[in-house]
Amino acid sequence: MCDEADIANDQVELNRMAAIEACRQRPGIIPKGSCWFCDEGLPLGQKFCDRDCAADFEAEQAAMVRNGRSAGHELSVD
Repeated sequence: MCDEADIANDQVELNRMAAIEACRQRPGIIPKGSCWFCDEGLPLGQKFCDRDCAADFEAEQAAMVRNGRSAGHELSVD
């Protein structure tokens, strides 16, 4: 017999799994020939000039989402 806590736990788990699946289906940013954070020119196929720029880009996008502004780009930077 399920009690209210079991039902609530099942609902939380379903919501968590749906959120994970939504993130998996979201396309990542595509290489554009320059760093997405600092705009430094890059070889074809590269998105960021280094890990610092990638981390700064993710932090900036997450801050925009937290502040209620739509992020200009997807957060998945593969």
